[in-house]
Amino acid sequence: MDKRQFPRVELSWPVTVITDDGLVTGRTQNISRVGTLIRCAEIPELQKNYRLIFRPAEQELLLATAERVWHRAFVRNYYMPHAVGVRFTFVPDQDYDRISEAISRHI
Repeated sequence: MDKRQFPRVELSWPVTVITDDGLVTGRTQNISRVGTLIRCAEIPELQKNYRLIFRPAEQELLLATAERVWHRAFVRNYYMPHAVGVRFTFVPDQDYDRISEAISRHI
């Protein structure tokens, strides 16, 4: 049984992870009000916080800062072999509202 405090929904948004060593592109697999699961071809460098830029369809960019909670590599999925679970540490109010609205539409 899933004991999450906040519901998550399956949303596939393009996302760019900004690290000290450059940019890593990927897609969200699911998202909640407090974090997201990102699928990417390469793993972002291990560091405390990441800057994230989301590109929801037909909307302006959404920004967030997040910390990595876990990482898993998948041998069988060659296109996006990494899954990274992140927890949001900061989301501007207007972007948080837009993320919340997108989640509400998909629940």
